[in-house]
Amino acid sequence: MAIRGRMIGRRALGRWALVAATAVLACAVPAVLANLPVSSAEPGAGVLRQRVIDSAGQTYTGYVKTQAELGLPSLPQLSDVTSLLSGFTDIRVWYRSQDQNRVDVVNTLGERDVYQTPDGVYTWDYGTNLLTEIVGTEQVRLPRAGDLVPPDLARRVLAMDPVDPVVSLPPRRVAGITAAGMRLRPTDPATTVGQVDIWADPATGLPLQVQVTARGGTKPILVSQFIDVTHDNPSDATLSPPIDAAGGVSQAAAPNVLNALNQLGRLPLPTQLAGHQLQPQIPGLPGVGRYGNGLSTFVALPIPDNVGESAQDTMTKAGATTIHMTTGHAVLIQIPLLTVMVVDLRFRTYLVAGFVDQATFRQAATDLDQFRFTFRPTG
Repeated sequence: MAIRGRMIGRRALGRWALVAATAVLACAVPAVLANLPVSSAEPGAGVLRQRVIDSAGQTYTGYVKTQAELGLPSLPQLSDVTSLLSGFTDIRVWYRSQDQNRVDVVNTLGERDVYQTPDGVYTWDYGTNLLTEIVGTEQVRLPRAGDLVPPDLARRVLAMDPVDPVVSLPPRRVAGITAAGMRLRPTDPATTVGQVDIWADPATGLPLQVQVTARGGTKPILVSQFIDVTHDNPSDATLSPPIDAAGGVSQAAAPNVLNALNQLGRLPLPTQLAGHQLQPQIPGLPGVGRYGNGLSTFVALPIPDNVGESAQDTMTKAGATTIHMTTGHAVLIQIPLLTVMVVDLRFRTYLVAGFVDQATFRQAATDLDQFRFTFRPTG
């Protein structure tokens, strides 16, 4: 099939892309639950956990409602991410496999779809009838609506924390299915995540509802729930980008966040921050240091001074706290779940972000300040 290629130079996501790319966990808030009677014959929490992990091969078609209350400040050029993590989202999803699925976001302004195909990723804006092929590899990308659907969100959380135990929750009706429930409660007191509640189809392990509550919180601030779902295998026509209807395909380069991060990999990072050991290198990301484990993981990376200055300005306007140190200062802000800090040490700037509390980051800032004295660039 001939595809009319028109290269569209996508604007760089800007300085905030490096900040936003660190926020991988995304989800949404409670919808109204059905008050139908449920069965008590459900698998144990450990069995359910494994079924959820093994459910990636389960096909499904459904309608998801999400709401997020992360309090994410308005970020330049990243309005889609802001609305996704700080508002309501209606999502239609058709899933055959990890490389064959479709996610539609529908709102009052129209419809925007993402097609994941074996050949790559396509986006379609229904209002403008613009179909775009994303050219290039997206090893690191910003959050999308597909990251919010219960199956993807639940499996990601369980993959992040394979150690902490789960306990059973009472079953509930979700999308007409008697769902078995379990709760993951991280044991590390430093994490900002208080608990993650997951309800799934007990037979297939397909997650149907996910609720995330911040530590010390009294209600979930992130929840994603199926309103309607079947295990149907979507048709080829449904999963195929509407090339004919759109009259061709435009092309846009994938956001070059990965290359931007790799360019910063020449500067070393401390072997320990705030008592957390530097973990093995993230594949393909030599410039990013990963510290801690499970839901207490945070990352640190050197960033260009101008990026740091812009981020500090935005964070300060959003109410961030300034920490004064020997050779510079740090700007720290915490929204529910996510803590972000920029450490400015004169001619060297670091970005630190993750699901840990402010006390941990304050100590990390002090450790980076001390590292400034122990490491001297040779070039």
